[in-house]
Amino acid sequence: MYSSMTCPFITVGGGLAGTAFALELVRNGADVLVLESSAVPKHKVCGEFLSAEVQTLLDYLGLDLKPLGATSAGTFRLVAGNRKAEVPLPFRGAGLSRFCLDHSLLQAAEAAGAEVKRGVTVSSIEPTSSGLLVKAGRHVLRATAGALATGKHNLRPFQRRRGEMVGFKLLLRLRPEASRALEDVVQIAMFDGGYIGASIIEEGLASLCWVMRPALLRRIGASWPSQATYFSSQSEILGDLLTGARPEWDKPIAIAGIPYGYLRRQPIASSIFPLGDQLAVIPSFTGDGMAIALFSGIAAAQAILAGDSAIAFQQRMLKRLKRQFRLASAANLLFESKMMHGLSVMTAALLPGAVAWIAKSTRIGDFEDVMLSRVSGRRVLKV
Repeated sequence: MYSSMTCPFITVGGGLAGTAFALELVRNGADVLVLESSAVPKHKVCGEFLSAEVQTLLDYLGLDLKPLGATSAGTFRLVAGNRKAEVPLPFRGAGLSRFCLDHSLLQAAEAAGAEVKRGVTVSSIEPTSSGLLVKAGRHVLRATAGALATGKHNLRPFQRRRGEMVGFKLLLRLRPEASRALEDVVQIAMFDGGYIGASIIEEGLASLCWVMRPALLRRIGASWPSQATYFSSQSEILGDLLTGARPEWDKPIAIAGIPYGYLRRQPIASSIFPLGDQLAVIPSFTGDGMAIALFSGIAAAQAILAGDSAIAFQQRMLKRLKRQFRLASAANLLFESKMMHGLSVMTAALLPGAVAWIAKSTRIGDFEDVMLSRVSGRRVLKV
């Protein structure tokens, strides 16, 4: 990369949102530069259950999950203490690590013609009269338009508000009987101070992703043994899952200050498209964060192809997400209060249709109309 260069389009961040943005543009003949901060693929704090919406969008982007070793799940299990409820999912979900998924999408973007630069730390994005300017170390890059797709990590001066919850992620090798108990299942277990999701991903590993309040974290500590002990004390079901499990890493990866419910209402500039978690952060239990990331990336690219500004794109996305976020925030109250945990499990057992309604209402859409037609040779995605 030269000290100064110009590219029609740049995405800062090579995760799901940034890569979807790049793929959609290059498949329509545009030149795109992808700047990814990590020099090599890495794991991220993210639930690794892929909803029907995520699978539809990935299929549209040309990614086949089966060769990657993705698993399948058709049952949702809700746990509180020693009680559980199991409800059939209204779709077949999939399990795949973000390590594998992000790397595969980035490879697909590069194969399609995007220029990918890894290990690049961007210090700032600045709007200009003709587009934008990106600074990365001694390098100065200019573009007509670009994407702010840095995920949960903020880039100055476009800070998001800081949230309360702390997120963790760990991969485990379970005992055979514990692994069988999680087959075909995506599980959410509520505990006093947060909740933890679990599913089986490629190579038979169990992916655990959990959030907790800072006060609980200070009380029990950040080490995996101390946290595992706390989870087991909260639920025999969790204890059975974790007994004898072998962590793949020495300690969980973590991220603090997750701003659940955040919507970026203030536009940045007509040339800068905020995507994924830089646009909206939905509560983890919905399992829709990845769908929002992919959808926003594709929609932003199509807005550029249609000649729309980032401001117009952002207004349309916020309008689309408003009801979904309102319902997700309301449903999140079921996880916030320990007094509600038992009632939530009982309701799920007695009224499985209510679970299906919440799942549908807190997701971005069905995507049945995605990319079924072309206008002027371009794919069409309705926002």
